[in-house]
Amino acid sequence: MPQHRREWFTPALILLLLCFSGEVLAAWLWRWQEGVSSVSIAPPLLLAWLLSRRAGSWLAATAGAAFGIGLSLSVLQSLPLTEVLPLAIGLPLPPLALAWLLRHEGALRWPPSSFGRGARLLVAIGFALPALQVIWLYTWASHAGSSYRREDLLGLLLTHCAGYLLLVPIAMSALAGVAVPRWPRVARDLSVALLLALVPGWLWSPAAPIVLPSALMTIATTPLLLWTLVRFGLGGACTALLACAVMGLSYSLLGGGPFGGMGGSSAMLSMQAWICAVAGALWLVSVMVEQHRAASRRLREAYAQLSALTGRVLIVQEEERTRIARELHDDINQSLAALSIRLSYLKRGLDDSQRVAAQELLQDLHKVSNDIRSLSHGLHPAMLRFTGLASALTAFCQSHAQRSTLRIQCEVAPPEGLDDASELSLFRIVQEAVNNVEKHAHAREVWVLLRSLANECVLSVEDDGIGLPRSDPGAPFGLGVISMGERARLLGGQLVVEPRQGGGTRVEVRFPCPGGRKTDH
Repeated sequence: MPQHRREWFTPALILLLLCFSGEVLAAWLWRWQEGVSSVSIAPPLLLAWLLSRRAGSWLAATAGAAFGIGLSLSVLQSLPLTEVLPLAIGLPLPPLALAWLLRHEGALRWPPSSFGRGARLLVAIGFALPALQVIWLYTWASHAGSSYRREDLLGLLLTHCAGYLLLVPIAMSALAGVAVPRWPRVARDLSVALLLALVPGWLWSPAAPIVLPSALMTIATTPLLLWTLVRFGLGGACTALLACAVMGLSYSLLGGGPFGGMGGSSAMLSMQAWICAVAGALWLVSVMVEQHRAASRRLREAYAQLSALTGRVLIVQEEERTRIARELHDDINQSLAALSIRLSYLKRGLDDSQRVAAQELLQDLHKVSNDIRSLSHGLHPAMLRFTGLASALTAFCQSHAQRSTLRIQCEVAPPEGLDDASELSLFRIVQEAVNNVEKHAHAREVWVLLRSLANECVLSVEDDGIGLPRSDPGAPFGLGVISMGERARLLGGQLVVEPRQGGGTRVEVRFPCPGGRKTDH
């Protein structure tokens, strides 16, 4: 078969089979429920197909749906196909018109992403389409010499409303394709759903030992519907509501359910009205849930972009520090060394008083040179590259303790397999934490500890200072702590800044050990 004929024939055949089967099932439910319809099936399936497929297959699908509906009516009512075909042709036209209108306005998006669009779609699908189809059924019946009672028309309207509100989301979810979860997750979800479904199933049963008012019985489905809405989306919630609808309509025939006391067709109509109202509420709540999820996705994407940008800034910062340290060491410090040599040479030709002044200048020059060398090593610790993280951290703690009044105890046992970037991040975290202690903590002693636990490495910097400020515990940290947090994230871990037992502050980073293997206890 040629490709263009296959593209036309396939949707027509699928919709013919779906609509024929749907009408047969609806007729079976009609007989089982003693002449009361529950949901319309064929037109909602057609609408879901049109909303989820490209426009090129719409006419073929509509033709297949019309023929399937006509064929089912001919078989079920023992009428010639030519007699029921006009009715069957008119029923698929409103779904086709709505799908074309949504596609033309660019609003064909499922699920709806805004509350206004969701409300308009709810009115169009849940009320306008059913009303048009009931008008068409009434017109066709009047032309054929029969008529509907007002109660029958209301029942037809509620039947089509329930069909569209329930089956369109279910079919859209199925046609969109949902990732199949693993069996343990499926078993857990089914267990929770069954447990939640036991509540209305027990309360609605005519044999229930407790007879509650209808208002309390109708809200018994709320936990089940809300859980399935959040867990599986609108399609899952409508599936659960459909199961509750079948159960409620069946119990209504037996004198049970939320509206069993009304009896007869009044109970069925009340049950259908409740189904439509709950389905409409689920549609609107699903829009808000979808908006929340979309906002969460955007927030996660923005955070990921910010984290990537911060990581790049840290890399550029290290590159710039390396460049500045190299210029300080190779250019400026070399120039100072040359000046020191020249000053030492000139000092020999001076008298005693001038020689003393030159010696003082020479000492100041040596001090400036040492300060620049320390600054250069702080900007780019060359020892880290040549001797490793343990030696670099030990040397940093010793030199810092010599320049300040802090007593720093350093116990460093880095795990094997750390790359250069990870070692640099750990060094910078310790450097920033110790500098913060010196500036703000008013501490006397600092403990730096790096150890490996089972599949986890821990770096901690503790002090016995004044601790975190208590005036505003929720105040944001400074740029230094933010920088430490980003470096911890680059390590695959997380930074924690908290009060230390006995006073002071504890800065801790836990991150996965390289290779995930146990190194120490």
